[in-house]
Amino acid sequence: MAADAPVPSAPERESTTRNGVSGTQTDPLRPLLRDPAVARALGMLMATIPSPARVAEQVLTSAAELAGVSAVDLAHAMTAGSGGTEGAPVPAPVERALRRAVQAAREAAPAPGAGRWPRLLPSRQEAEQALARFFDARVRLSAVPDDDDARRTVEDTLFTLCVLMAQPSAYAAVRDAVQYVDS
Repeated sequence: MAADAPVPSAPERESTTRNGVSGTQTDPLRPLLRDPAVARALGMLMATIPSPARVAEQVLTSAAELAGVSAVDLAHAMTAGSGGTEGAPVPAPVERALRRAVQAAREAAPAPGAGRWPRLLPSRQEAEQALARFFDARVRLSAVPDDDDARRTVEDTLFTLCVLMAQPSAYAAVRDAVQYVDS
């Protein structure tokens, strides 16, 4: 490399893609991560789907394209709408785009246990009992949101389902348990 030639930054360095073609690898969200709203929106998506950051970035850009807005504007709408009673509501087209992108990411997720180590499953009766306790606790918490006992029961039953189904997230544990009991 010549002494006066500029050194490419890390995201612009030459890389080899999976098909062997040499190309420039750039990540469109890397510069945007300096914006706290984008970082927070990605965290929200990671928790919602659940997914790694790479999938959350894909969902954010996909939803932005569906809504016809930039990823930064979408992130600001998401974080402004997450402020509870003080936050502004998320515009309906943005919310629809987010729902579609999140649903697509959830459906694209591998089947429960696919590509994982072999595991022992609980008896169907144990899974049914854990699901029943979870759904009962969730109904109780919905009826009285300030009930600390009901909140603890929901958290305990979710933890039990995570352990029974060998899943790291509550969403995946409930999904797997329902599919297991229904099969």
